[in-house]
Amino acid sequence: MRLLGVMVFTIVVTMLLSGCGERKPVNGSEGSAPSQTSNKDSSISKEELEKYVDRLPSLEAVFKSHNVRFQSSYSDEKEGVLEIRRIGGDHSTDLSDEEKAQFKQSIYEAIGSEFPLRISVYMIGEQPGMTGKITAIDKEGRFLVISSDRYLDKEEKMPDGAWYGMTDDALITFNGKELQAKDVKIGSSVKVWGEGMMLTSYPGQTSGLRLEITELDNGIGDESGIVTGVEKSGEGVNEEYYIKVDGIKYRLLQNVQVWIKDENVVASVIQIGDRVKIWFAGYELGPEKMVTQVLIER
Repeated sequence: MRLLGVMVFTIVVTMLLSGCGERKPVNGSEGSAPSQTSNKDSSISKEELEKYVDRLPSLEAVFKSHNVRFQSSYSDEKEGVLEIRRIGGDHSTDLSDEEKAQFKQSIYEAIGSEFPLRISVYMIGEQPGMTGKITAIDKEGRFLVISSDRYLDKEEKMPDGAWYGMTDDALITFNGKELQAKDVKIGSSVKVWGEGMMLTSYPGQTSGLRLEITELDNGIGDESGIVTGVEKSGEGVNEEYYIKVDGIKYRLLQNVQVWIKDENVVASVIQIGDRVKIWFAGYELGPEKMVTQVLIER
């Protein structure tokens, strides 16, 4: 029985840490997709309708010419449904009826036939998809946001959270001023709006359309003290670092950011005797708290 329990635990942890997962819609309050119903003849066969709908994702030139991005498509018994979003501009505004009509006509011309088609535009709403704190930034520049008010368990020990990879046309602001992604720091309190779908790993994974910084990090860190131990295990992609600060053991995430003043350095430079400030991931998988940022004060 003990062996079975270890196997089950290993499988669950592997699934949680994996970047793979099923895509699901995010919180409905975050965004919506108003649609325009087609008035075309609905006498088309199901097979022919599916044939046309299957071609929609490949119409990249049409999407680009109308400044929209493909989100998803499917068909039911009566019509095809195409969900898109704006590229650039205000992600909270719909396309006008005229814009939708022109876009639909371009689709018909590209496919070579008219068919019942409903255009649905994804828009972000007033309420963000998540409110919380940026607790990590990975090598691809994605932000890990851990919720400050939403949990996935009744005991409130497992906060909601997701990695947000900001899109090329995403808007990042602080006090009304637009910022670049490179200016965003771990520890900042934020509101973030996603692109509409979420991978069901833990933390989740999605694309971000808007990020509003409500409070900058104060630079204090979650803990501080003297490094009393340094450990390394594994090699390559399995390499892991552990440090002890004032005798307490912590695990450094592989995406950990290590700083000496303003210089970004590797984790291997951390030495016993260093005075450090550390920032935590904000969620736990395993016995040690996970560290996402270390500031070495030398």
